Amino acid sequence: MQYAMSIEYAIHGLVYLAEDTSGSFILLSDIARVARVPREYMRKVFQLLSKARIVTAQRGTGGGYRLARRASEITLKDVVDTVEGSLPLYNCLRTRRDCGLSECCPVKEVFDEASRKMSEVLQSTTILDIHRKIAGQGEVRSWLKVTA
Repeated sequence: MQYAMSIEYAIHGLVYLAEDTSGSFILLSDIARVARVPREYMRKVFQLLSKARIVTAQRGTGGGYRLARRASEITLKDVVDTVEGSLPLYNCLRTRRDCGLSECCPVKEVFDEASRKMSEVLQSTTILDIHRKIAGQGEVRSWLKVTA
């Protein structure tokens, strides 16, 4: 399974906001520049994050974005659900085939379990966790730079 690049960009932007502990608003252009993401693309991602109340937006002088809650309270599941939606990991073909196993299908059971475990991992990992792991390696600034 591969997630959209938008999720990666969202995580990079949120880690960058987590770097600033002053609580000040950071310009979208600065976030996009540091992450090396086109500004308009990052704007669309941050609009989704703002609508989901993961970030707070402020217009005008001194405006920009900041985390709406502590980085320790924003999970990767929040980000994935906001940017991509909660998509199933597996879609059974039973509607296109005459299959009598529909509810007890062993293939569906395996993918449902994998989806639950992935959800658990994403739910238990926060933006602060990611930030700390990267900072522990002394690589926050270089990690933020997305290369195509």
